[in-house]
Amino acid sequence: MPLRFIRTKKLGIGIDPLQAAITTTAFTRDLMATMQFPPATAAVSVLLHILQTIQSIQVNKSGCDRLARRAAQILIDIDEQMRGRYHEAPEALLRNLDRFESTLISIHQFMRNLADSKWSDRFLRKSSIDDALVEYMRMLDEAAQAFQLATLINIHLAVSSMREHAASNATAERVIDVPPPPTYHEVLDEPNSVALEIRSPGIVDAAECMVAEFDPVAAGGESLSPPEKGLKDHYLPAELSSLTLEDDHGFRRYHQSEVILRGRSRLQDGWWAGATEVQVQGQRALIKKYDGDKDPAYSKWLRDVKVLQNLYHPNLPQMLGFSDERAPTPFILLANVQTQSPQALVREVLRSSSLGISIELLLRFYRDLADTAMYVQRQLNLDENKIQDFMEASSFRVDSLKTLVVGLPPPREGEWYTARNYGLAHTLLDACLRMLPNNGRVTYSYDRGEEFVTEEIQKKINHLVTLARALLPSGRQSPVLPTKLEALIEETEFETPSLTLRQIRDLTWNAEGAHGHTWYEKNVPADKFSVGDIGYIPVGGDFGSFVLLGNVIKDGKAVLSLSQRSHGEHWCWEHVPIQRQPLQAYELPEAVAGWPVAVPPYSQIDVVVVHEAYLSCVKDAWQYLLKNGKGHAVNSGIGPEDLILVTHVGTHQDFYVRDFRSKPFMSQTHTPNPRFAANQFHHQHRHGFHQPPGFGFQNHGVPFNQPALPAIVYLLTSLDANHEPHWSPSPVCLPKGVTRQPIAQHFTTKIGWKTGFLNYVQLHAEDFDST
Repeated sequence: MPLRFIRTKKLGIGIDPLQAAITTTAFTRDLMATMQFPPATAAVSVLLHILQTIQSIQVNKSGCDRLARRAAQILIDIDEQMRGRYHEAPEALLRNLDRFESTLISIHQFMRNLADSKWSDRFLRKSSIDDALVEYMRMLDEAAQAFQLATLINIHLAVSSMREHAASNATAERVIDVPPPPTYHEVLDEPNSVALEIRSPGIVDAAECMVAEFDPVAAGGESLSPPEKGLKDHYLPAELSSLTLEDDHGFRRYHQSEVILRGRSRLQDGWWAGATEVQVQGQRALIKKYDGDKDPAYSKWLRDVKVLQNLYHPNLPQMLGFSDERAPTPFILLANVQTQSPQALVREVLRSSSLGISIELLLRFYRDLADTAMYVQRQLNLDENKIQDFMEASSFRVDSLKTLVVGLPPPREGEWYTARNYGLAHTLLDACLRMLPNNGRVTYSYDRGEEFVTEEIQKKINHLVTLARALLPSGRQSPVLPTKLEALIEETEFETPSLTLRQIRDLTWNAEGAHGHTWYEKNVPADKFSVGDIGYIPVGGDFGSFVLLGNVIKDGKAVLSLSQRSHGEHWCWEHVPIQRQPLQAYELPEAVAGWPVAVPPYSQIDVVVVHEAYLSCVKDAWQYLLKNGKGHAVNSGIGPEDLILVTHVGTHQDFYVRDFRSKPFMSQTHTPNPRFAANQFHHQHRHGFHQPPGFGFQNHGVPFNQPALPAIVYLLTSLDANHEPHWSPSPVCLPKGVTRQPIAQHFTTKIGWKTGFLNYVQLHAEDFDST
């Protein structure tokens, strides 16, 4: 029986023609870029013919496609490595390219025969075709390995040449160009404290440059030991950076076997992280180990040892010794064993001691920080910005003698340039305030502070912060503690409570800006309070239940200077982005303020107005309450620390005015031809019939080509609760009872809800202990 051939469709996953076309196009684009390398031009041309031939192959197309992809990837990799260096192609690469081209020609001839053969011939030769595809793939892999082998040989030859060159030029000098430091702008006129920090481009060290170009180990030499490497740190002067540890400066080197560990470390923050208590020769000490990658850890250890060898100050870590070179993990030994965070000490003092003792502790901390900062600045020859960097990056601990210890800041490699609009005094004051709960922030009744801070503790913190800002230097003042404060804390021992709150207040009355602060309440009933009101809040109540005892100004008990001010803003929600613009008020009789508001056609303008009355000198309120607080409290049966004296009241109210007319329909056909702009008859007959002037698509007699002007209306407001705020078409405020002229009917207005706020002074119970 004759043999019959039956053609069937093979089931399986085929090649997506669209995806194959996209892939082929991408390879073709990359190969065209490879043709810029002249030695590879012929091979690329053959491969492009292969990709074209694959399109006409019906059977074994996926195997042929894999061959072409593999060959194309080899050529693309060669182009990526040689791009920009085509003229430097080595001879071995050129020879391998010639052999690779011969392999591609064989593959192209094979695929050409496969495309031209009949399907019956392909069926009979199926096994041999599959074997040929495997063989050609092996040949491409061998070609790729040949390119890699040639590269390795060239590397060995280059290293050998570098050895000979380095041996003959061992004493050659190298000149390194150092880029200039970047410029920066120092902001001085901003109301808030701003710090700008820029790192300059890295300055390459000569030793590191030599290592980058020449490997001494490959040349048969010995590797550089860590002490011989250049150590560049932002805080270290050049003379300290160049010093080695050959001179121990009297410090002993310890072997790891001499140190006995005691427990686990509980320190996790800052420079002290990981420090553990140990026993060395029968004495307690603190060990700070430098774990991690060998080179960075050694650099940190070396920097800290150099600094502590050359800085001797009671508020810096006291180093006893350091590890020798044989220690697998470098370490230093410190005499500061029992330490705690300053935050923990401050919380304990606030809880168990008086406010006066808490302020005395903060004064001591500031004095120690200022003394340490000036000593470090002098010893390391740092400018003010660098010493501010040093102090801001340092971490603090307090030892068993309640001495503040300043840990070293993290290393900063290279050169850094910083600029601030505040001086060293501000940095030191900020560091002290951050030791307080809530980071030394005054917290009002509507704030949420730290959970463990009670209301009584928060009152202490508020007084402590405001007094510290009045007592201590800040801004660009000299960081030195004032002589009176220095003498005050030097006369007393820390363990003996001595300072009282009254003593501290007496020191601040004449200080610049002292007792100018007040407590703030942002949401109180409007028109309920007046400047000079004195009273108290019942237990569990708020300002809504404020009990008024009187007004010290209206009752003639105090002569206090009053001032008033008002300000407003307006905006339109339709404008994007929305920009609030200030409103200018004009004064009217009976303390009324007039606010002219321009309302564009068909728009809404929102307005907010704030009226305030306040004491010109807040210090007078503090002094009055301090002198007369007990008398007011006795008559009311409350404690003098519960008395509240209002120093500032204000109201906040929002309004709007809206032109609710609909915008007229405006068609482009209504725009007159410039040639007939002066011909009124032509303009009126454009719609096909005669229109008298002012008829049709007109805006109250204003033609479309003339823009409508905004209307001016007036808002009349006052801080006086008896005045009713209202909108008016007239800038004049009519007396109460006189009929007011209404504004135009196409305007709608809103008189918003009025809210109040106030500032007040309130003393602490310790203010009255000595009276």
